[in-house]
Amino acid sequence: MQVEDGGPTPTFVRAWKLWLLLGLFVAGLCLLAWRLWHVQVLDSPRYGAAQALQSIRRVQIPGLRGRILDRDGVVLADNRPAYAIVIYCEELRQPGAWGNTILAVDTLIDQLAERLRLPRQVTSAEVVRHVRQALPVPLIAWEDVDEKALAYLSEWGEVLPGVDIQPVPRRIYPEGPLAAHLLGYVGASATPVDDGHDYHYRRPDPHGRAGIEQEYDRLLAGASGEELLRVDSRGYTHERKVNTKARAGSDLTLTLDVDLQRIAEEALAGRPGAVVALDPRNGDVLALASAPTYDPNRFIPGISSTDWRALLEDPNHPLLNRPIAAQFAPGSVFKPFVAIAALERDFDPDTLYLCTGRYTDYNQRLRCAARYGHGEVDLRQALMRSCNPYFCFVGATIGMEAIAATAEQAGFGSRTGIDLPGEVAGLLPSPAWKRRRFADPRNQRWTISDTVQCSIGQGYVIATPLQVATATAAIANGGRVYRPRLVDFGEGRGDLQRRLPWTRDELAVVTEGMCMATRAGTGKSMRVEGFDVAAKTGTAEFVKDGARRKHVWSVAFAPADNPTIVVCAMLDDAIGGGRDAGPIVQKVLAKHLNTRPGVFNPDDESLQD
Repeated sequence: MQVEDGGPTPTFVRAWKLWLLLGLFVAGLCLLAWRLWHVQVLDSPRYGAAQALQSIRRVQIPGLRGRILDRDGVVLADNRPAYAIVIYCEELRQPGAWGNTILAVDTLIDQLAERLRLPRQVTSAEVVRHVRQALPVPLIAWEDVDEKALAYLSEWGEVLPGVDIQPVPRRIYPEGPLAAHLLGYVGASATPVDDGHDYHYRRPDPHGRAGIEQEYDRLLAGASGEELLRVDSRGYTHERKVNTKARAGSDLTLTLDVDLQRIAEEALAGRPGAVVALDPRNGDVLALASAPTYDPNRFIPGISSTDWRALLEDPNHPLLNRPIAAQFAPGSVFKPFVAIAALERDFDPDTLYLCTGRYTDYNQRLRCAARYGHGEVDLRQALMRSCNPYFCFVGATIGMEAIAATAEQAGFGSRTGIDLPGEVAGLLPSPAWKRRRFADPRNQRWTISDTVQCSIGQGYVIATPLQVATATAAIANGGRVYRPRLVDFGEGRGDLQRRLPWTRDELAVVTEGMCMATRAGTGKSMRVEGFDVAAKTGTAEFVKDGARRKHVWSVAFAPADNPTIVVCAMLDDAIGGGRDAGPIVQKVLAKHLNTRPGVFNPDDESLQD
């Protein structure tokens, strides 16, 4: 049958087109099902790993910092509970651009500041940085909030979206300024410690910035934990899970005797100076005092720029740890080592020298503390009276090489190795040092003037109070040099650095002269009841603001026949070692030996050195 153009489409043609369309539809469904199966089944591990990588964030949870205690368990550094006001910026999410959410957070902080009457602690720039870079973790708006603000938030917190109170441990130093230079302080580190973990966010984690806190930071800090956050594509949190719990740091027990430390600091009375007390039997540090001092609590959670500037600009340098980082001419406390150097080279201790009040040999003119001289004195009497001309005579006799060799053995000119940051080495000069030191050949030659100046602890010789104490401990213990230590990890007998070739007879001569000093010489201000004390005083002149000033020293060990303590005191600017530094040493000795200080007359002219 013929079909005319424009007539109706036959039924079988319409059916064919429908079947074709249906086939294409079924094929598409099969292809879609195959792709879904391929993605969800075959490629599931790969896409799952990629999803986790993009949506899981690792957050560091700092461990609680360990405590620091003295040898008897007195807590010197601890942690206290503090409370911070935090804002969960996610809960303030606003539609549209990021700026809308940032504005909402900033506005809320302003409202809280007005209601709580607290000054803002975070700037608008810090809000922007937090929202864009650390959205999943809470923003700390205020730290260490007082009880009044906490009470307000507890009452009205439900109507304040995104605001919460979070406990935060804070470092505290219960004894305040006591032993501040030794303990140090903590603060936020500009560069977080690399502990091998790749965290997306690191929460504020205090690190040691000075003293023991810095030296043993890894031990005290413990181990960080880890929290996992699942976030969406815009950074908002959907799930939290603690993956690893934080581990608290280890407590640290020091060799320090807090009672001796307190006595030493009270005796300094804020005058610029230092006190060191050691156990000569093992190098344990019993006291390490520096004045003026500061309160490390001012650094928690952070010191203000005004307070920091005041500390830096203080002419008395309260941040300086004087026992290990201040260098001064040791004066006459150096003489016992000149005496040992002479005795090692067969110098007769009974050799007499006529002291007329001045040393004039080799065209030198050096004064003695006794204006009209001491008359004829031997080595023991010269130590007792701290006779400058006698030791100039000894130095000129044995030479600087001999003095330097013995002093170097005792530890002058090098760091003691104490477990504290910032120790300096001092200076022990020699002819070879002078040749290296001066570029002008006219100044390179070592002269007899250099030797006699060094033989009385002046000239180029400079030392720290800790060096003087450590070297004197070697006299007290029979010639053993120990590394001073603040933490005993079970070594027991101490860290013996070296044994010196000093004989018992040589040490007996020097010790006898130092005992004579406390009985009838310059060291009478260091006598204590019931015990024989071996002591030496020292005074070294320097020029400040065009005027002559004095660094004054005293060092002693007791009991003289079986020493258990060595004490060294130094004052930056005073009158005399026996008059000013000696009474400080006396108080520490009396406390340690559980006795009373001996009586002395501060105006006694025999105290002059």
